[in-house]
Amino acid sequence: MRQQAILRVVVGSASLCLGGFSDAAWAGGPTAEPASSSSAARPRTLDEALLEVERSAPGFAGMYHDEKGRLVVRLVNASAAPAARGAITSVFGVDKIPSAGVVTEPATRTFSQLKAIQERLTPEVLALPGAVFTDVDEKSNRVAIGIERAESRARVEWTLGRLAVDRDAVDVVEVGPVRPASVQGGWTPVAGGLQIETPGKYCTLGFAALQGGTLGFVTNSHCTTVQGGVESTLAYQAVYPWQVGTETTDPFYATGGSCPAGRRCRYSDSAFFRADAAISSRVVQTTGAFNLNISAWNEVTGKVLYPSQGQTVFKTGRTSGTTSGTIQWACATVNGGGVPDTFYCNYIATSGAQNGAGGDSGSPVYVFTANGVALTGLMWGAGSNPWNFAFAPLGGVEFELGIVPYCWGNVGC
Repeated sequence: MRQQAILRVVVGSASLCLGGFSDAAWAGGPTAEPASSSSAARPRTLDEALLEVERSAPGFAGMYHDEKGRLVVRLVNASAAPAARGAITSVFGVDKIPSAGVVTEPATRTFSQLKAIQERLTPEVLALPGAVFTDVDEKSNRVAIGIERAESRARVEWTLGRLAVDRDAVDVVEVGPVRPASVQGGWTPVAGGLQIETPGKYCTLGFAALQGGTLGFVTNSHCTTVQGGVESTLAYQAVYPWQVGTETTDPFYATGGSCPAGRRCRYSDSAFFRADAAISSRVVQTTGAFNLNISAWNEVTGKVLYPSQGQTVFKTGRTSGTTSGTIQWACATVNGGGVPDTFYCNYIATSGAQNGAGGDSGSPVYVFTANGVALTGLMWGAGSNPWNFAFAPLGGVEFELGIVPYCWGNVGC
């Protein structure tokens, strides 16, 4: 691999955006979906898979990974444990059962009961100023509502009272805003985690992808000239004039239905660029947080469409390098701070130290495997209190863009 001259750039703050949408198959979804280049049925979300588990194991209340790496299965009825394990294996595959084993914890409400509460309150709560996300929090067996600051709590509490939601089933947590993030050497072939430049913006190349017979890459929709819709935005690596891609797919955002009033929605802040230069199936890794020296070029050997709460995921971005976070909120409905965009079934990974920054937009999110990495999402934003980065799961990106990751062996995975 040949390194080109290292390019140093001074990056000013950029006003960037984000997005996400739901669909009619999800109860309360909007009346119409943005067009997708994929003719295949939409893959199920994590929450939909968990509902499927509950149908086979009544009393199932969700699951998460604990600090020992065990899969914790929450149950209203302890007698459902054998059925739940069988259903989890059937729905997610045998690989979902970790080597550390499975334990159970009691729960008060089933997953479907919590999901119904979340769907009921989401359209109105996320229309409130200062609202950040709603999520079925399997660890607490409650619905979580994230707010930017304490001042937002009163409006949320008033809305919950008006909706007559069981207050004991809801936690309101202060998490701060998740703002869109605004990578530095020139390399050939290009790879995931490297800096790209689009008109007026510096972002991160997410990962190489195949759209039918077309090879290209994925980054954030808000890194294009206009977020949502195709303007044939050109991308350069690391900066102009070395052109490496042309935007060809960026679905429009939807309104109405369960999309909160005054906002526009999509599943992922993502866009597909046709490759105009050599592109690698690898994702770069740096020596640590805010150290931008590349320490490895990891092959993409697989994918995880929807990770679970409690799992540790990694990302590589042009500003903060390779950092990690533990998934605190899984398949949440998330508002972008400072912009009118809402994501359905997105994730927030938290850390005790800063794990995202401006310029990391589009970063690949992944987990390490025995022989490389498995892609699991596309980062679009970062926040604090606690430190976090937000990302769209790979399942949502694949559906919206009609792509599959370009993996080791030069095939789609």
